[in-house]
Amino acid sequence: MRRALSLVPLLFLALAIMLLSETSARGHNSVVRGWLSDEGCASGRANGGTYTGTNPDCAKKCVREGKRIVLVDPDHKRLLIILNGDAATERVGDYVEISGDLDEQARTLRIDSLKLLEKGRAMCDVPPKNKT
Repeated sequence: MRRALSLVPLLFLALAIMLLSETSARGHNSVVRGWLSDEGCASGRANGGTYTGTNPDCAKKCVREGKRIVLVDPDHKRLLIILNGDAATERVGDYVEISGDLDEQARTLRIDSLKLLEKGRAMCDVPPKNKT
């Protein structure tokens, strides 16, 4: 009986370690800025080293057809899969700031709040700069 009681603190320690590792695996609250896009277009561009916004109309079409929504994070040169895409559907193609739970290892982001920073537009809509 005495030996069984001496194991109780070890069991509590093991349980605490498991809970802490589960919490850290789930992610932590972060603020991230980037372009919302569809996974198909954004992955192709990122594979080529381009971490910018994609054509908003094309991205919205791809999302409607079932592609996942991702955040293109140009500061860290990464794509983050948005876990609750319904919170971002209206802003696909836009540059946004997202507060939410970031899981670095899984490269996922669950949105708590989203703020529009810049309305997206197709780059072909941008007039060329005049060379003077």
